[in-house]
Amino acid sequence: GMATVFLARDPRHDRQVAVKVLHPDLAASIGSERFLREVRITARLSHPHILPLLDSGESDGLLYYVMPFMEGETLRARMDRRGALPVADAVVIAREVADALGYAHSRGIVHRDIKPENILLDSGHALVADFGIARAVDEAAPDRITATGFAVGTLQYMSPEQSEGRRDVDARSDLYSLGCVLYEMLAGAPPFSGPTAQAIMARRFTEPAPSVRQARESVSPELDVVVRRALERTPADRYQTSAELAVALASVGTATPPEPASVRSRSGWRLAAISTALVAVLVIAGLAWWGGRGAATPSTDGNAATIAVLPFVNMSVDAEHQYFADGLTDELITSLSRVEGLKVASRTSSFAFKQRDLDVREIGRRLGVHSVLEGSVRRGDGRIRVSVQLVTVTDGYQRWSQAYDRDAQDALVIQEDIAGAIVETLKGRLGSGKRDAVRGGTTDPEAYDLYLRGLFFRYRRTEDGLRRAVSNFREAVQRAPNFARAHMGLAEAYAVLGFYDYEPAREAFPAAAAAATQALRLDPALGAAHATLGYVALYHDWDWPRAEEEFLRAIERDSNYATAHQWYANFLAAMGRFEEAEREMRRAQALDPLLLIASAALGWVFYHQGDYERAAAQYRSTLERDSTFTLAHLWLGQSLEMLGRKDESLVSLQRAATLSGEGAIFVAALARLHAVRGEHAEAERLLSRLESGRNAPAFEIAKVYAALGRRTEAFGWLERAYEQRSHSMVFLRVDPQLATLRKDPAFERIVKRVGL
Repeated sequence: GMATVFLARDPRHDRQVAVKVLHPDLAASIGSERFLREVRITARLSHPHILPLLDSGESDGLLYYVMPFMEGETLRARMDRRGALPVADAVVIAREVADALGYAHSRGIVHRDIKPENILLDSGHALVADFGIARAVDEAAPDRITATGFAVGTLQYMSPEQSEGRRDVDARSDLYSLGCVLYEMLAGAPPFSGPTAQAIMARRFTEPAPSVRQARESVSPELDVVVRRALERTPADRYQTSAELAVALASVGTATPPEPASVRSRSGWRLAAISTALVAVLVIAGLAWWGGRGAATPSTDGNAATIAVLPFVNMSVDAEHQYFADGLTDELITSLSRVEGLKVASRTSSFAFKQRDLDVREIGRRLGVHSVLEGSVRRGDGRIRVSVQLVTVTDGYQRWSQAYDRDAQDALVIQEDIAGAIVETLKGRLGSGKRDAVRGGTTDPEAYDLYLRGLFFRYRRTEDGLRRAVSNFREAVQRAPNFARAHMGLAEAYAVLGFYDYEPAREAFPAAAAAATQALRLDPALGAAHATLGYVALYHDWDWPRAEEEFLRAIERDSNYATAHQWYANFLAAMGRFEEAEREMRRAQALDPLLLIASAALGWVFYHQGDYERAAAQYRSTLERDSTFTLAHLWLGQSLEMLGRKDESLVSLQRAATLSGEGAIFVAALARLHAVRGEHAEAERLLSRLESGRNAPAFEIAKVYAALGRRTEAFGWLERAYEQRSHSMVFLRVDPQLATLRKDPAFERIVKRVGL
């Protein structure tokens, strides 16, 4: 190993501690500054399955760090003593290590040396030790480390990329190492072994991951699949996050440890570094809280009835089944959102955490929820297995978990069962009204599958995806004419097709309205259907009273539907009611903190109000969260243009055009800026390209001609935008880029025809 461990006594706190002293040659290679820096980073880690670091330092050239003394044993000692572990024990240990790794990975820390010697077992639970030590070694100059004879990591557990000496290994390398440990816990030996280091490396690079069932037939095929995926040679083929691996392990169906006991045992070592007096205070307070709360009693604090449904992990062999995992997640969000008194994080916010390795407590903090539902889906051979667990974010413990193993045709029943069980857990016994709220709306399994496919493609927001969504939703309602949510999905897909000019507005928007109306006939409680009708009334019918009426109905039906507030804010801004628009947009932001379009659209309200500095600041704030958000770059560029900062505007608009793949409205914005900069030849070159394209953006082209001072052409394109029922005509009265045309009588005539 890299260090010698001494048992010592801490006289200040009257306790035994473990002191690890690095070997002198290694310490000299690392250097005290680098070592202490890495140890400081590690010392900030605080997690139930990470052994805390109490102190560190240098003495007479020796580098050391101090940890609590544990009465238990290492996983290596356990396996040396007992051989392979019981399957249930192995899975629980692997899940706890994955949980610890996920917490560290979310803070940018990769362990680099996961092995049985670095996993301690205390009161039946796993504690991962030595975070940061391998990193300190890795940070040192490679030639100096080689000279000492020490390697970063342990060969039998190294990932292929780490064994090649790459220093840029990421979280997936730790997951490979954990896969090796899990294999050994089940089989009694590492997956790859050999007489020499070269032999081990050769096997790792030339042989496929072995099946643990060859060594131990009692291991289930499902668990074997999990182990083999963790051991994939290529990082992209493994689990991408610790959370994915943890959910996969949960799905194989093993018992979980008793939670109250685990809370007590975890808190014991976690408080080891706190002074005795403070420990006494905390223990007394903790016992009072625990005794009053009860292990199975739901929390009654202000945000207890709040939940986020994280995207389910697709565990199927066929990646094509991703639509089912995403669709089932969508359906659960929709169903739970309709339960009175239960606040559910929006799809946008939940899916922002897809394939992100964050601890559930951090996710809960970011979303402001009390509980998180996570799960996995496996489909194949006419069967479906859905494993779910409901986790309380305050302490990271499960409140409820279940595995559903059914015929594939029972997917709808599974969704209803999960939603019902969650509401039961969060709110106690349900009345009949609440049970109705989580029902799926069809008994036809094929229609339900088509509906889930439609949801998957609709959220892609590409032209091909939206057309495939329409096709799937149409088939669903043909099979199940009374399936209200399928009609709703069809309405939303048509509305987006029309908004992005993928379909002529005169065809797409009426189709959206017809589908939304049918959805409401079947289910009058669908607030989203009212929002879509308001959307059509605003952007196509130009029926302002009806648009406002529908948006208000949508909000009345579902006051937590962030998109309804956002669309209503768009309407208010178009009407020049900017204070109300700002209030509604902020409400949308509060309901859906990660809804980037609401964040950017708040700047859009400021922009149309004429407050360009405030608008630019809001767009920059949005881009700090996602630097690839195309609309924010576009709108920032337009605000900078209005501020006269033309060079900065050009940078933003070029970035937007690149990110959009040279989309028409983005090219039009660039053309207008070139006109404003006096670069008329370039503006006209881009105009020619726009005018010859399919679905030329008439409203945007009119603004380019206005900047060129060619009023006749500008009004001609505004007339064309009117005839096309362009949704941008809604902002005719407030768009600052049309200011040079407003005093012309022709402009007033168009405004009156639009009804503004």
